[in-house]
Amino acid sequence: MNNVTFSQTNCKEETTSTWLAAVMQFGLKINFFDPLKEFKLKMKEVEYSVYQKLITVIMSVAMGCEYMKDINEKLAPEVLAANMFGMDRIPDQSQINGLLTRMDSDSIKQLKDIHHKIFIENSSSILSTHTVVVDIDQSGLIANGKTYELADKGYFAKKKNQRGYQLAAAFTGEASETITMKLDSGNTHCTEHYDELLHDVLSKYQEQLRNGNLILRTDSGFGSMDNIEKLTNCYTAQ
Repeated sequence: MNNVTFSQTNCKEETTSTWLAAVMQFGLKINFFDPLKEFKLKMKEVEYSVYQKLITVIMSVAMGCEYMKDINEKLAPEVLAANMFGMDRIPDQSQINGLLTRMDSDSIKQLKDIHHKIFIENSSSILSTHTVVVDIDQSGLIANGKTYELADKGYFAKKKNQRGYQLAAAFTGEASETITMKLDSGNTHCTEHYDELLHDVLSKYQEQLRNGNLILRTDSGFGSMDNIEKLTNCYTAQ
């Protein structure tokens, strides 16, 4: 990623990623991050607020951090991005770890509601007057390390005796938008969260469903008679 180095009169130099600065500035311009300010989590705030720590998580994704330790290496120099959110510097790895370990089922529900709000306000696919194709699929993520919580043996394509997770997601390929997703243990069947995935999709595309402009596409794993009947009922009810 392209970086820019700023030099001050006292010879102090600061280097920042133009990519990160541009992404975060655009997010601020369209009020993309505002819903995160309402996120509630019981934890002591000393130097950073919960909101600022959530912003740091987003920055870490934007910068391609694959591990928590990457935050200290890739984000530490990003003073400009930190200043945009009232921080002198980016929180370190331990502070973000503290944020994530405090999260529970209520936190997940809050984040899901926030995602729904942001999606409704910014999605291009829900404004489309053409047919929207939504794919629902599940993919295995291998994680054999002993420290990976809830990782379990399961089916992973062309890989035997592996441990990990199953990621079920609904997405629109044309608009490159993720509608909803579920992360579960490696032994979880794809139909486990089908009802939730279906509900999340239909709650966003009511207009397309009424106009017959919504196509749901899944692989054979989701093709039980029960699931087919649920789809039929959804379409006939409109």
